[in-house]
Amino acid sequence: MQGYGHRYVPTSVGRVHVLEKEQHGGLPPLVLLHGLSSAGVHYYRVLKHLAQMSRVVLPDLPGHGFSDVPGRFDEEAMIAGLFEALDAVIDRPAVLCGTSLGGYLALRYALARPQKVLGLVLASPGGASMGAEELRLLRARFRLGSHREALDFADALFARRSRIRHLYAVGLRRYFQLPQTLAVLEGMTLSQLFLPGQLKVLSMPVLLLWGGHERILPLSHLQFFVENLPAHARVERPAGWGHSPFLDDPEGFARRLVTFAAAL
Repeated sequence: MQGYGHRYVPTSVGRVHVLEKEQHGGLPPLVLLHGLSSAGVHYYRVLKHLAQMSRVVLPDLPGHGFSDVPGRFDEEAMIAGLFEALDAVIDRPAVLCGTSLGGYLALRYALARPQKVLGLVLASPGGASMGAEELRLLRARFRLGSHREALDFADALFARRSRIRHLYAVGLRRYFQLPQTLAVLEGMTLSQLFLPGQLKVLSMPVLLLWGGHERILPLSHLQFFVENLPAHARVERPAGWGHSPFLDDPEGFARRLVTFAAAL
């Protein structure tokens, strides 16, 4: 895959699959974390625009992609496996970027291992504080019981309606019905969400990207991060981006990552 190698990193909850490539660029290493039921390989359209980075690493979250599914799969197992894998593969401070669930986990890692994170990029991150009813509705948003519901979700996922939306709907419905995906959704609790003020301690540069066409997460979640990320965090709302900017605008997404890393 574009010259990327792959390996399995052993952790206490099973092997974590990692794609990685050493490059000749002069910018810091970059680690990309994907979202729910996705995989590192889904960033493939972004990678050709990252030649200026010295190294690019794409882990598959535990229970996702080619990584093992832990015997007892919950948030604790996913965080333990990912953190152990990141500890092993990040050999010098890196730019950490996460999308959606990956953004939530990137924030968790930056809070736990600030010495490993040179800069933090969050694209529509999860984890915003909310009430019990809002959490119930959000969880229900990902339950795709019919092709119609999956098609509506696919349309909401992208800034513009995809020509292969029916194909995306089939894939989304299949992935969201996997036991490990259901376990993540059912395991979401209010206690796992970030508290107001909890993120203020982040000392590294932070860039929050929230697409102008974001339709999966509500604006109240954007407002939470705007109010609770540290004052030095920069917020951008790019037009033409939905929930997954690496799909809507891979070159533009990569350009923001490179610009952010260059500023460090």
